[in-house]
Amino acid sequence: MINRDTVSLGSGIQILWALHDFPEKDLKNNYCRNPDGEPRPWCFTTSPTKRWEYCDIPRCRRQCLSGRGEDYRGTISVTESGNTCQEWSSQSPHRHTFISQDFCSRGLDENYCRNPDGEKRPWCYTTNTTARWEYCNIPSCDSAKPEAPVTEECYQGNGVTYRGTASFTRSGKKCQAWSSMSPHRHNKTAKNYPNAYVFCKPLKL
Repeated sequence: MINRDTVSLGSGIQILWALHDFPEKDLKNNYCRNPDGEPRPWCFTTSPTKRWEYCDIPRCRRQCLSGRGEDYRGTISVTESGNTCQEWSSQSPHRHTFISQDFCSRGLDENYCRNPDGEKRPWCYTTNTTARWEYCNIPSCDSAKPEAPVTEECYQGNGVTYRGTASFTRSGKKCQAWSSMSPHRHNKTAKNYPNAYVFCKPLKL
């Protein structure tokens, strides 16, 4: 996780942020955004004692299969052969490496069918000791009832495309405006960070 609580990386080296350096990230007002590839949208807070926090925004939930289903967030938990899915947090009967905290944007909730690794469609480990994993039968979005339009007040994936107007963190703190340097100073230049997802390269000031 990126440590925004410590801006200084050493003598004369700091990581700072600026609105004008990220025009494509839509850093408007004090709205929650995810310009750097965190697990979900976040903001600097107006609290002098808390530099930043994740925002209180629900994840958008797709209930049908589109493409390979990597954004499927429905609650089907049975495979196409009828086996019950194993909980992602469980290592029994099948041990695996898909741990929720390591795949935080993949929606590995309970024992729901998911596609965290780019398979051809959602799947799950099963509770059947003789069947390690199987694909799930998810209805296609083409044949399903049209979904309600996705509102801006939810985020998909890790929220890098979120453009809503939420401006409070999960603990209720108000977000600091991206153009403001108070109470927390910040800046980041496109010249030194051509790829906005690489956040560890220091700036020499």
